[in-house]
Amino acid sequence: MNSIFLRIYGGMIMVCLVIGIAFYVSLEAINFFRLQYFRSALITGPVQLIADLTASQPEDYRERWVQEVGHMLDSRMTLVGLDQLELTTTQREELKENKVVLRILDEFNREGEAIVSIPYREGTRYLVARGEYMTEQQGRGMAELIAQYLSRYPVNEWNARLAQINKTFGFPVRRIAPFEVKLDDDKKHRLFNEEQAVANFAGNRGNNTQITAYKLLNETGEVLQLGPQNMFNWYPFELMAVMVVIALGLVGFAVYLLVKPLENRLSALEKAVLRIRGGDLNARAPVEGSDAIGQLAGTLNGMTEHIQRLLNSQKELTRAVSHELRTPVARIRFGLEMLIDADNDEQRLRQVDLIDLDIEQLDKLIDEILTYSKLEEGTPVLDFVMIDLDALMRRVEQESKALSGDKAVVYVPPDLPEERCYAEGEERYIHRVVQNLVGNALRYAQGRVEITFSAMGDVFRIDVHDDGPGIPESDRKRVFQPFTRLDDSRTRASGGYGLGLSIVNRIAYWHGGRVRVGESELGGAKFSFLWPRLQSLRESN
Repeated sequence: MNSIFLRIYGGMIMVCLVIGIAFYVSLEAINFFRLQYFRSALITGPVQLIADLTASQPEDYRERWVQEVGHMLDSRMTLVGLDQLELTTTQREELKENKVVLRILDEFNREGEAIVSIPYREGTRYLVARGEYMTEQQGRGMAELIAQYLSRYPVNEWNARLAQINKTFGFPVRRIAPFEVKLDDDKKHRLFNEEQAVANFAGNRGNNTQITAYKLLNETGEVLQLGPQNMFNWYPFELMAVMVVIALGLVGFAVYLLVKPLENRLSALEKAVLRIRGGDLNARAPVEGSDAIGQLAGTLNGMTEHIQRLLNSQKELTRAVSHELRTPVARIRFGLEMLIDADNDEQRLRQVDLIDLDIEQLDKLIDEILTYSKLEEGTPVLDFVMIDLDALMRRVEQESKALSGDKAVVYVPPDLPEERCYAEGEERYIHRVVQNLVGNALRYAQGRVEITFSAMGDVFRIDVHDDGPGIPESDRKRVFQPFTRLDDSRTRASGGYGLGLSIVNRIAYWHGGRVRVGESELGGAKFSFLWPRLQSLRESN
């Protein structure tokens, strides 16, 4: 992924999805254990009481009595044998110890099952009670059941019995005076006048809801109060607050992990910039990936390499120019001394002509140096126009004939339609390329130089052939280096300063083209200049 924006936000979406899934799974796991604890505390006591009351019933009446109690408590209750139950070894041991076994039935932890053993004369049966939520009917039914349980004992034993009940129940059970009952008039009427058990919900339904059940005790005129008992809250504020804080911490840590590598890369980039600013042009920024930071590092490295190359080229140019200027300046100084010592006008005129020739060569050298420096220092301002190459080749042919002496300069026109003879470029630089290539060929040709051009699709090619000695393959790359002469000649006979082909190479570069050196059909060297016909095609070519 090349975009830093997409990488960070794509990573954030993935992190949020993972954390969301982990949040949900963790919450379900926590609620599973919370619900087990809640049910264990809430159900164990009532189920044990129902088991005791069931055991006190005649055996032939127990199943009917269990059904009636189940209806009273809005719960499905049955008496079954051991073979009808699927129990683990641990659960079997708990039942043998007269403990209540609690199990979760559905995958959403909403429905539970309680199992307790009931002794019979001919063995043991098991009371199985199934239920889902704590309902108002369950509250009323439990109040009725406890009231029946207390009615079996004398009033003076009730406190002891209630104390025993409170040890196993998960909610308080106590006797209160009638004036302590806080109910609306309708429920009070049903409690005191119709002697019905009533249940009352307090708080907001679904959030910190409490249920309290009441039953009038006729023996004493008191009221039996069960609760208040908190309903199970699936999403308590405290739990949600802790989970949200953990989730935000994980998101923050994930953001740190996503941003830290980018920060490290920017820090490395900054260090490279500071080293470059301090003058260490060998410093390079690490290029990792192809995103914006990687592209910036690559651009910085390219810029540094370009600056380093320009400085090295400047140093080489300075050294070479100093060396090249020494020869014509020395000749001019020598000519001036000879001019002073001349005995007659003829000798003076001869020395003046030689000095003028040296000055002309010095002027050409300076022109070559300025042209090369302009092309080397950066991106020159080029005025690209459509050039008639046929006309340009003919003009170079005529200009070269005046300087070729006894050597023939021949332009061989291509067999192309007129519209295919046009290409885009800076005309004076294209002219300079052909002129330099022809001048270089004339310097080494035996007797003939040929100029041709061709069109290969969208690529134009200019070829300059000569019948000279050619260039060894091992030296073909060197010829484009500034101030390079393969024959190391510095005489007026061969001429040149080793900058002509370097200028050609730079012009080709700024036109999106290249220069090649090969063997000519004439037996000498062949220089080829190739560049795209249209500058808009530079990338594809």
